Amino acid sequence: MRLGGALGRAADVSRSSGRCRGRLVVVLAAAALAAAGCTGPAQAERAADNLPDLTSDGLTTIDCGELQQDALTPVEDPYVRQCWTGAPDVAFDALADDVIGSITSATDAEDVTAFICPDDVIIADVAFACRAAYDDEVMYRVVVSLPDPAAVVDQLPDEPTDAEIEQAAAGQSVEVVVQTEKTPEE
Repeated sequence: MRLGGALGRAADVSRSSGRCRGRLVVVLAAAALAAAGCTGPAQAERAADNLPDLTSDGLTTIDCGELQQDALTPVEDPYVRQCWTGAPDVAFDALADDVIGSITSATDAEDVTAFICPDDVIIADVAFACRAAYDDEVMYRVVVSLPDPAAVVDQLPDEPTDAEIEQAAAGQSVEVVVQTEKTPEE
């Protein structure tokens, strides 16, 4: 099943592929991370201070080891990763937009999602939205995923509209990873 529109461009992955669950989210997001650069500790610490508090979105901070995405690569010091879970009133892609918007509003960072992240995906086995911002010193990355994407997909008709997708995804349990990392080399 391919779902498009606001949730964009679906991955061409078979619904029957049980191996894709959860870990595919991390693999696809990690594929976009193939970057190295040079950021100093002071810039990284300032960036960490600019990460948003997502409790106002109805999320709770958790240890990242508790997420379904157990294949997260370690974050290099002085960079940080925060993990959250909850069931916000908005769909997972809208939450990703809100979080990266909070980061760009609090910093000089520029949204570079189109250059860094894979397309948003929602199919029975995997659903995630990646966003990124860059401020010449630090890269900010946000990945919001659905631990149970089938719960959303099973509610949808064969040819869902954007509004139907958004409505089905709103209020669903999400896992959110917000992190800082090295800037990519030019």
